[in-house]
Amino acid sequence: MTLKENLINKIKTFKLKQYVMRVLMSYAFSLLCSLLASGEECTQKSFFYGINLPLFVFFTAAVFVLSCFIKSEKIINGALIAFAEMYFALASALTGEYMFSFGLCLIICIAAAFADIDEIKISIKKNTLAFFCVTLIVCYTVFIGGICCLYYLNYKTPCYDFGLFSQMFYYMKETGECLVTCERDGLLSHFAVHFSPVYYLLLPVYFVFPSPCTLLIAQAFVVASGIIPLTLICRKYGLSNASAAVFACCYILFPSFMGGCFWYLHENCFLGVFILFLIYFMEKEKTLPAFIFVFLTLSVKEDAAVYTAVIALYFLFANKNYKCNLSVFAVSVLYFCAVTKLMSIYGEGIMSQSRYGIYIYDGGGLLTVIKSVIGNPVYAVYNVFRQDKLLFILQMLVPLCFLPLLIKKPQKLILLIPFVLINLMTDYVYQYDIGFQYTFGTGSILFYLAAGNAAEAGKHSKKILLCGLLSSLIIFSGGYLSKISYINTFSAAKAQREAIAEGLEMIPDDAEVAASTFFVANLSQRREVYELETTKHETDYIAVDLRSEDGEERAQKYFGGDYECIYYRSGAAAVFKSFDGE
Repeated sequence: MTLKENLINKIKTFKLKQYVMRVLMSYAFSLLCSLLASGEECTQKSFFYGINLPLFVFFTAAVFVLSCFIKSEKIINGALIAFAEMYFALASALTGEYMFSFGLCLIICIAAAFADIDEIKISIKKNTLAFFCVTLIVCYTVFIGGICCLYYLNYKTPCYDFGLFSQMFYYMKETGECLVTCERDGLLSHFAVHFSPVYYLLLPVYFVFPSPCTLLIAQAFVVASGIIPLTLICRKYGLSNASAAVFACCYILFPSFMGGCFWYLHENCFLGVFILFLIYFMEKEKTLPAFIFVFLTLSVKEDAAVYTAVIALYFLFANKNYKCNLSVFAVSVLYFCAVTKLMSIYGEGIMSQSRYGIYIYDGGGLLTVIKSVIGNPVYAVYNVFRQDKLLFILQMLVPLCFLPLLIKKPQKLILLIPFVLINLMTDYVYQYDIGFQYTFGTGSILFYLAAGNAAEAGKHSKKILLCGLLSSLIIFSGGYLSKISYINTFSAAKAQREAIAEGLEMIPDDAEVAASTFFVANLSQRREVYELETTKHETDYIAVDLRSEDGEERAQKYFGGDYECIYYRSGAAAVFKSFDGE
């Protein structure tokens, strides 16, 4: 039998669905190749001028013919999903727009829903899962930590929020206290602003490797380590190792976690791993480990008590372990009251006005917020579902294929309280922006809900998890894959970077200095450094960033005054020394 006859016989045996799947797979592959070959962005009209339609049709037909020799429908279905996913991920990366990425996620999820993947079984051994998780943690730490270190080395990390923490760790190493001068333009403890003793967990590492880069790498590692308790929770719920691996991938790719890391250092980075371990041990009803992570979570920040109290309230209804859950709830409430009282006396108080000022009236405090919500709940609903917050909601839920909302047990609604309270009720824009640090806690709870709901979804969980993974990859490609290009940016800025370094090296380590915001972190290993844009201090030295739009103009005002210019490189840096400092 000739090859042609063999092909015709095979085609004759195909059912309609087999034809359709092969055509779609061939079409997806051709689209991917076309996008890879084109130098134009797929969303631009100019892209059409590079399309050779006859060649495109011929290539698609050739791929279809070759696919007819593949007997396994599993391979055809898998190839269709893989080629479509790569095509959409590349398009998302070229565009970098979230709403566009969400549209692509919708299409790929529809394709996955109709694809025949039920017979595809992936078995992963326990040791393989552990190795896979370790690999993800290492990759995440290298990617996030590495890129952030390049930002620091390239003088691109601002005082808020990295320079102040970099100086704080210098003081912690030298004095054991969380002191800082550039946070509020004067020497004070960071605990006066946020009560975060959790930072001392990083101090031993910083002692061994006393560099600001250590902090950036450590944060990435801490965030990534949250996949350990997450996989334990998946196994507790009876999910397969393959499902646990998918959840680990979604966790690593979660856009808000990456966004928080790329805003440099924050105590909130500990919330994910601590909360997931706390939930795991409360699920297992192991009281001592649970209380250890209750106190670890509380040590992160004054408002961390919200998470522990809500989790205790949920488990009060879920597992009826009244003694443990009531104790955790009571400890959380008492801790919050005690810390807020102490901060109001010895610090700057909690930031209730700046975070929830839209609910506070007649000079009231935090309790007024509760009164406002009870007295006028539609006002809270109005603020939760504002148009500018819908994008944030999609950014948090699409990567999980809305699994956290597929709730069968009403008590699980309790766990959505932090998401609503911390991220959605406020008008403080940073708390509902995935580019900042306010989603580590709420995001971890959403993952817990997703794992539990996936277990309850039964046979449908496979496709739901596949959709979540595919969506996570598309959104990651559009939001963060481009960060890799910063390696080239870093290399291209070598001469500028060396010029800045040359100027900053002229400032003695024991000198007082006021520096432009992107120089503060690099000058932070000293007792006094201030942000030039906000300080009122007269310092021995001034370092001006000439890369900014107003850099040259800002530098000019120091000529002919109380300072002499000891270094000036246009487009890099200017350093001035006080005549009084001689």
